Amino acid sequence: MSRRLQHLPQAVVRARSGLSTALRRRVRTVRARQARHELAVPAAGVPAAALADPRVADLAFRGGYLIRSAASSTVPPGDGWTAHTIADRVYHVRTPMVSAATKAGGTVVLLGHPVDVDTDTADAQLIADRLAAVADTGSGADPVLEGASGLGGRWTLVLHQPDGSLTVLPDALVSQPVLFSADGTVIASHEAFLTDGTHLPVSSALEVTSSGASTRPYPATPPDPDVATFEAFRERLVRHVRLLTGAGRPAVALTAGPSSHAVLAAYLPHRAAEDFTFTYFEPESARHGRGPATDMFRASALAHRLGIPHRVIRAVDPPSGSVFELAYRWAAPHGDAIGAAFARHHLPPDTVELHSAGAETGETQSWVAMAASVRDGDLGHRVALPFNDRRLLGMLVHQPAGQSFVTRLAAELGDQLDDQVDASS
Repeated sequence: MSRRLQHLPQAVVRARSGLSTALRRRVRTVRARQARHELAVPAAGVPAAALADPRVADLAFRGGYLIRSAASSTVPPGDGWTAHTIADRVYHVRTPMVSAATKAGGTVVLLGHPVDVDTDTADAQLIADRLAAVADTGSGADPVLEGASGLGGRWTLVLHQPDGSLTVLPDALVSQPVLFSADGTVIASHEAFLTDGTHLPVSSALEVTSSGASTRPYPATPPDPDVATFEAFRERLVRHVRLLTGAGRPAVALTAGPSSHAVLAAYLPHRAAEDFTFTYFEPESARHGRGPATDMFRASALAHRLGIPHRVIRAVDPPSGSVFELAYRWAAPHGDAIGAAFARHHLPPDTVELHSAGAETGETQSWVAMAASVRDGDLGHRVALPFNDRRLLGMLVHQPAGQSFVTRLAAELGDQLDDQVDASS
């Protein structure tokens, strides 16, 4: 009998029954309302005194950005922001930023950590230079949008046109949020920076002209079904993971389900020193059944058998009024996973977390359902998304009926374990 791993349906270890989850969310909502009433805090749920604490702002907006017109007085809170002026816009950033000028007088700006699987580079400046050259091959923003269609990583693209207009394009899963004011004078990564900001939806581009801001569908071109093969999927995912983990300390967020196992399988061919896997676990979940604990033990056993360190981090709420609690409430006013975010905050700061968001894509509209937990990790370290690549997601959309590329790749871990046992017997 094969000793291949038996994969359970995807299960996140912090999950519990729907009833208990609803109750916990209700309790948090009531507590938050009480806190807002007792402390007379603003709508974001942060006590006014905390707004002046530089530690809170420093933690809340790591990796953030704010782009404003020169006439706008909006500025981000706290220290640590660098400012850059491009045309009539001022960029305040706490994320990597590169730019490249086009021959026509425009500018391509990249915020975040883009990678280019097709040219095998994680050098953001090289990518920006290539897109600036692409901009000169046609008119309007479409050449640049198409040129960016193959980018992986987590990023936001801003194209300044010679006429003063802007086009903004996020990565496939909008893992760096894009919020904008109706008149387009402010574009930012966090709700706290705009009083009435609008979220840019998935598969959309933002256009800002003198008339204001508007959105339009992004002309994504999913791969032809003829190239949606498991071999092509596996090759691209492995190459993407290698580029994502080029700097930092890789850590795979591991559960008992196939999505995280597929990420681990794509990572193992190019392991880095001091890497590890981790699972966060809510101790009180044991009151609601054995499922979460079983998932945790399965994840730990898998990592042990593969010879990669595994950490279990306790998901508990931070102390009330602590710097982390205030920062989380400010950065994620609608967040309901503060315990998991607090747990991930305790991982080494140079961690590059490999998160499986996007792995369950089966149809284009499901791209919208990326777990909010992706951004919860940003308060402690860098979170990378191996499936955050339009071509990979397109392959999942077009995979043959009855097949699951993700489950098939995850099963390779079981094959590796079979081979290890056979070699030792």
